[in-house]
Amino acid sequence: IANALLRRRSEEDLLGALGNQLGVRLFDPNRDEVQTEALNLVPLEIAQRHDLLPISIDETNFLVAMADPLDVVATDLLQRTAMREHRDLQILLAETKVLAKARETHYGWIEGDKHVSQLIEKVVDEVSDDSVFDNLEDIEEEAGGQDAGIITLVDQVINKALGERATDIHIEPQENGLVIRYRVDGLLYDALTPPRAVFSGMVSRIKILSNMDIAERRATQDGRMSHNQEGREVDIRVSGIPTIHGEKLVMRLLDKSGFNFSLLELGLNEQDIKDFQQCIRKPYGMILLSGPTGSGKTTTLYSSLMELRGEELNITTIEDPVEYQIARMNQVQVNTRKNVTFANALRAFLRQDPDVIMVGEIRDAETADIAIRAALTGHMVFSTIHANDAPSTATRLVSMGAEPFMASSAMTLVAAQRLVRRNCPHCIEDYQPDKEILMSLGLDADTTEEAPFQYRHGAGCVACKGRGYQGRLAVIEKLIMSQGLRRLVANGRPAEEIRELAVEEGMRTLQVVGLEKVAMGLTTVEEVLRVCVSDE
Repeated sequence: IANALLRRRSEEDLLGALGNQLGVRLFDPNRDEVQTEALNLVPLEIAQRHDLLPISIDETNFLVAMADPLDVVATDLLQRTAMREHRDLQILLAETKVLAKARETHYGWIEGDKHVSQLIEKVVDEVSDDSVFDNLEDIEEEAGGQDAGIITLVDQVINKALGERATDIHIEPQENGLVIRYRVDGLLYDALTPPRAVFSGMVSRIKILSNMDIAERRATQDGRMSHNQEGREVDIRVSGIPTIHGEKLVMRLLDKSGFNFSLLELGLNEQDIKDFQQCIRKPYGMILLSGPTGSGKTTTLYSSLMELRGEELNITTIEDPVEYQIARMNQVQVNTRKNVTFANALRAFLRQDPDVIMVGEIRDAETADIAIRAALTGHMVFSTIHANDAPSTATRLVSMGAEPFMASSAMTLVAAQRLVRRNCPHCIEDYQPDKEILMSLGLDADTTEEAPFQYRHGAGCVACKGRGYQGRLAVIEKLIMSQGLRRLVANGRPAEEIRELAVEEGMRTLQVVGLEKVAMGLTTVEEVLRVCVSDE
């Protein structure tokens, strides 16, 4: 590895020296935005043959990155292209590996977008707006007609979402059209706006693959399907609801290739990781996580279980649904038709000699009671529950009907979790947030005084597609149950009293933890304000 790094650095040094000698700068794939207009000026075959990549074209310049700027043939060809466009040719230097990867990415996007556009045009030409596919035979009987176009179009929409790191696909019918949106890093954005004519075919295709009733369009439905992208298997949960303009479908994408998260990768600091490890390694007790849908609760629980996984422990889970498949863990899927509920599965687990039990969610008093009894009889229980913050999580079991003294004795650690977007590492820079945002978080908005730390954000680049963020990290309000906290819960005291004592004992609130991430340059105050509740 060291030799490879040395070779890499020597290549960069040589390239930098050559650039200085020729008076040209290096191509940065994370900062230099590659424009489709520039790519269309040079065919892929020419770009591969001469190891180059068209970057951009503006009112005066045609910018091209080359591995060998002394290639006379390529330079002459590019010069003539620039003259034809009435632009001046500007050359950047780049490594061969960097150019090859960039060509594969950007020319691939062009071909993919062209393919999707052609598919949409083909389907629009062949499918009327009122057409409806009523069964599988209608979709597949004409492999060369509009049905094949619909099948390929659905595949392309899913592939594009996977390429964008999307977690959800929303297919939303509008009065005069159709909007397909992707959720990336927790926020939705418009990905495609095809005409209404493709709507019926796409919905029918997805419902068939998901084993949903294709003839039922006035009731809510749920289904599941699998998608394979070059050996990468993805499990997709599909939900459909009737709207005034037609059925809206939401597809949740779950990568089945493996789960490799850890507590460190979630963004926890060393002390938080140490506290989590101490709590989860106790012989019995209950770990409870709360937070809204999509806040990463299940991911944190799985990361904790990964710390415990081994041949000496029997780990069993009951989930709805099983989101990640992990070796050496016995995972059970909720199936209400077969009477496999959280409560019934928990009862069965206690006859299976378990060491660790994970309950996907505590939804009712019966499940809560069984989970508490399991935690008090020598088992470590992990679960999630709906509450706004950690102190409310501690009292939620009691409000569901559990005995206060049993709930207080069972709980080892309770936590509230949110996800904030992570600053893009490729375009991060210093900035000054708006005064109103700082004041909303109780921070000093006086710019005349020196701030305790420098605020940072992503300016927007190619790598993050101009969003300024890339990936997410967890913000966790962690409450470790002490004797004083247990007494408050056992006596049925309100969450406000529990919060006061917890803060006195060192609990850091969601907002405080979020601002710690801001101070580290990992996220922005705007993100903390968006997802974290106020401490006031």
